[in-house]
Amino acid sequence: MIPGLLIAAAALAPAAYLLLRAGFSFSLLWDELDSPSTLPLLWNTVKLLVLVCLCTAVLGVGLAVLIARTSLPMPRAWTVVLTLPLGVPTFVGSYAWVAFSYEYFPQSRLIFGLGGAVAVLSLTLFPYVFLPVLTALRRLDPAQEEAARALGHGPVPVFLRVTLPQLRPAVATGLLIVGLHMLAEFGAVQMLGYSTLTTAIVQRATVLGMPESARALAVVLAGGAIVLLFLDRLLRGRARPVHTGQGTPRPPRRWRLGWSTPLWLLLCLAVAAAALAIPLWVTVSGLLRHLGGDAGAVDWQLLRDATANTAQWAGAAAVVATVCALPVSLLAVRYPGRISGAIERSTWVAHALPGVIMALSLVYISVRWLYPLYQTSTLLVIGYVVMFLPLAVGSQQVGVAQASTRLDEMSRSLGKGPLATFGRVTVPLSLPAIGVGALLVALDAGKELTTTLLLQPTGEKSLATALWSTTNGEVLDFTAAAPYGLVLLLIGAVPAVLLARSTLRA
Repeated sequence: MIPGLLIAAAALAPAAYLLLRAGFSFSLLWDELDSPSTLPLLWNTVKLLVLVCLCTAVLGVGLAVLIARTSLPMPRAWTVVLTLPLGVPTFVGSYAWVAFSYEYFPQSRLIFGLGGAVAVLSLTLFPYVFLPVLTALRRLDPAQEEAARALGHGPVPVFLRVTLPQLRPAVATGLLIVGLHMLAEFGAVQMLGYSTLTTAIVQRATVLGMPESARALAVVLAGGAIVLLFLDRLLRGRARPVHTGQGTPRPPRRWRLGWSTPLWLLLCLAVAAAALAIPLWVTVSGLLRHLGGDAGAVDWQLLRDATANTAQWAGAAAVVATVCALPVSLLAVRYPGRISGAIERSTWVAHALPGVIMALSLVYISVRWLYPLYQTSTLLVIGYVVMFLPLAVGSQQVGVAQASTRLDEMSRSLGKGPLATFGRVTVPLSLPAIGVGALLVALDAGKELTTTLLLQPTGEKSLATALWSTTNGEVLDFTAAAPYGLVLLLIGAVPAVLLARSTLRA
């Protein structure tokens, strides 16, 4: 319990900064809420969040069912291909779509605004729903479905009334990640010309010189995160057993697609092309123009240093976040209660805060109490861990929940203590989910832009900040940014492929 409480306190530190730094002015918060521009921005944020969650739910659940429960050809290959969008940073994806639109459809404004933001973000983020749902489908015991079919129910009613309710925790985990990501998203929506509460907060903090105003509005986002956590609890519902029989579950019966197989293959191909082909096409063509001398010589030394920094910082964040998430996940699943639930929920709040608020809070804390960490890579890794800890927690919970408690009870009956049982029984059974969580943290840390811009050590860059520095966030020059964008896509593809392989082995 004590490790969990300490981790929860660390995770809540950025939120505490919002309220406690030099006191919090409720009158300022009211003035900001009463401003004519705030409500439209809040409404824009809500619309984007709801529409992206709906689209990612439809894409993620639909594609997972198509691969796990139908006769779709090459399901393993499609699992890998449909996981790869995770390796595409949202701001790189939006950047690529904007560059593609300018080059081939210069008169079109279709990619900008709410529609473009929903499309680009849904195509980039749907694997957060797809992967946990696919893992849950592959681990479900088909005995309940077979019993329902034996009672005369058709395949669709069986899926809706038996299978889908058992997928609720996996769907809820994915949607919570997507929803919190939407609250904090800045780079992509800024690129696509869609203003949200987060873009207003970043502008107030970095451009307009109004940090107190930004801090007041960030409290609204923290409140939005709490609302999402409540909705997540409702969506999960009561825990349902995933394995009712003895021994290893049998493979489920697959629905035969028959004559419609080519149509479903075209659907998968269209999703993969929209999510991957456009970013790859734009980055590769930009790199070729760069090598042809259109934007000067490539700074290979900067590219190597940025790649090494990205791998080092993201890897360290993945390891630390995995270790920190273990006690939280174990408490939430094995010892459910108000305190363990509050500890688990507290880790999610920081995930909804804009990167600039996270960075300012860590700078404030380090300058006042941890000055040796100021402007070091250690502080940046701490920021990554606080931001992306819930990704590890959410994934680990799925694994711990699906590890049978009977084996824990057998270990305890043989005289093993709680720690020995956890290390020798629970962790090995949950290892695939633990690995998935670590990879998700590494992926998101490698793509993080705003926090890295403000916390990276002086004179050092990651791939994301090196790419952003080629434009200063204003001028679209994908030729200069292409080398960093392509390496970022390639590095992101490695953990994405490992995630897909882990899912296939689950």
